[in-house]
Amino acid sequence: AACFLKTPQFMNSDMASEIMLAKECFTHKTFWPRSWYYSTEIRLLHTQLIASPLFAFTSSWLTVKALSAVILCLALPFSLLFLLNTLKVKSVWLKLLCSLLIFLPWSDTMWGMVQLGNYYIPHIALSFVYTALFISLAYTEMTTKKTKIFTVLFFALAFISGLSGIRPILNFQLPIAATIIALAIRRMVSKQEEFKFSRFFIADKPVFYASANIVLGGIGYVANSLVLKKIFSFSSWNEAVFNAIGDIQFSDVQRDILGLFGFRSNVLVFSPAGMANVTLYVAAFFFIVCFALYLKKQESGYNRRIFIVLAAVIIVINSFVTIHTAYVDRYFIPAFVYCIPCFALFLESAELSLLKKYLLGVSSAVALITSSFVMYSKILMADGNGDKNAVCRFLDKNYSFGYATFWNANVFTFLTNGRVEVADIGNRAGEETLPREIEFLWLSPDFYWEENYKSDVPVFFLVTQEEYERSPEHNIFKSGREVYSDDFYRVFDYENKRTFINSFSNAE
Repeated sequence: AACFLKTPQFMNSDMASEIMLAKECFTHKTFWPRSWYYSTEIRLLHTQLIASPLFAFTSSWLTVKALSAVILCLALPFSLLFLLNTLKVKSVWLKLLCSLLIFLPWSDTMWGMVQLGNYYIPHIALSFVYTALFISLAYTEMTTKKTKIFTVLFFALAFISGLSGIRPILNFQLPIAATIIALAIRRMVSKQEEFKFSRFFIADKPVFYASANIVLGGIGYVANSLVLKKIFSFSSWNEAVFNAIGDIQFSDVQRDILGLFGFRSNVLVFSPAGMANVTLYVAAFFFIVCFALYLKKQESGYNRRIFIVLAAVIIVINSFVTIHTAYVDRYFIPAFVYCIPCFALFLESAELSLLKKYLLGVSSAVALITSSFVMYSKILMADGNGDKNAVCRFLDKNYSFGYATFWNANVFTFLTNGRVEVADIGNRAGEETLPREIEFLWLSPDFYWEENYKSDVPVFFLVTQEEYERSPEHNIFKSGREVYSDDFYRVFDYENKRTFINSFSNAE
């Protein structure tokens, strides 16, 4: 219901681009159109696989977005259940609780990036399924037929994950390889075994699948860099650099990780949000205690203990990369969602005391459910795009094509159901009032920049009042005719595309 009712209020240009890509896929009858300018990575197994076919049944962009959000959200509990079943979690109530917890929006970040935005759902679902396949193949006895099916699927996903870009490799492929190979080396050294390649990499099932996983992922990434990069337009992570030590403070990391699970600053202690904060600290404490005790118990099922170690390595590696490179709080999501299956294993453990399990279970459930209740209350009361309503009606009535800076481009295309197409001229980070180059080839179709596209109709240039006030003498404004102004936006009219582009090129 929240997706159908509140999507227009939470829509932004990033989120709108997902539906624009889906529409482009439907138009060109391919899930991977070459006519689209991608962003940080190519979308191979992404939201367009679900959203694009929905255009066959409706022309409403809002309906497509809402339906795809609901369908994609179901991938979270189903992929989690597949993982929990692989780990032999038997309690039905526990699996249902975990499915509920991962389905809920604990925080603004989870709501914007997962439940409504859907950006990370393919990453999370794929990593859960991938990890479950690895554990099944490496540590579980299966029928020959099932083993063959799982092996083919695992190898295919290993290659496709690497083909998608570096992030799946860092998120789960590298941690699996590093963990399993390191444990095997430790065992070999402790037993003073002689190293033999065939025995180490072939005969040892966990090492074989862990090694194949990273090799196939690496081959996929090479293909991504050398082949797909030449066919499609997307950014590369090859130029990533380390932050300077000290750039990211511990307080920033603490705030963002706790904030991911729903911690809110500056709220009353004796309020739902305040109580959620307290129980979140309690849950974090007992989660760490149970984690340490679980690993010490040798009686635990080996595949479960391996999973706990894998989850820890996934969190550590991803946190290290996030903190030391392009630090963004949402990058913690694909790693820290592994706390949910760990939570299930702790509560079903026979080795942990009933008191510890009770305190962990109650505090975690109360913290996440209460945070989600607070978040839903905020969602139902919010109207993040109220400032766009009036200018949106004006544009929809008078234009079919125009230009704006990034955060005011795709969002207006979505809000007008595609009737008004807005090309992006940059300024994504908001550091400059207007960019020097007009073309910003990012999350948009290429036909926007074709010379003959919409060449014979008047076009507009939309700017915020802040953008205008920073440089009111800018030549681009003098070359146009102001046709609209309110408290938030100004709109300038130009005879055609060529007039606007020439004016922008001559702007100082």
